[in-house]
Amino acid sequence: AFVAATVAQTAYSLYIVLKDVFTKEKEGSVITNVLFFPDEELLRQTYQRTIDVRNPETQSRREPQGRTALEVIVRYIQNAQQSVDVCVFTITCYELAKAVVDAHTRGVVVRIVTDNEQILSTGSLVGFFRREGIQVRHDDSSFFMHHKFMIIDRRTLFNGSFNWTRQAVTGNRENVMIIEGGVVAQKYNGEFERLWHEFNPEMR
Repeated sequence: AFVAATVAQTAYSLYIVLKDVFTKEKEGSVITNVLFFPDEELLRQTYQRTIDVRNPETQSRREPQGRTALEVIVRYIQNAQQSVDVCVFTITCYELAKAVVDAHTRGVVVRIVTDNEQILSTGSLVGFFRREGIQVRHDDSSFFMHHKFMIIDRRTLFNGSFNWTRQAVTGNRENVMIIEGGVVAQKYNGEFERLWHEFNPEMR
């Protein structure tokens, strides 16, 4: 009887553990941050640097700089451990592109999906990615590949209206939600994989 009770208790404990794991995986999507653009802190810092050049004495009186919204995204890319999947309509922002290339250089698996008409647009950094050995795939349609999301390590999702352009950083009214884990990240992983397969040039 003691053995049977022990087995039953162990089985129940295992059930609780597994239940918690699957519940967290299923329901554990958490919005950890929301970024808004134009990046007011970046604009303030740019303006301050202009003032400093004109009047070097202001540097000693300058307030400490805060982290810009752009820096938040860059830091996440810099901290990627395994993978960076980017699915964005147009990419012309050098700071973000450089962070992605640096991740690729240190061994992180990087994949990029973008719109076919934007590849050759003014300022496009797709050529930069390809020269560095990063795989880039695109649609082949008169309709836009208009997604704007990124997934880091298959868990951290960035999604919103934000294109990877300097205009989006400093001019447009844009937003990015940062969501950790759960079913939301899973669904975006699924969408990225679907597009990656659909846009495989060998399948056309």
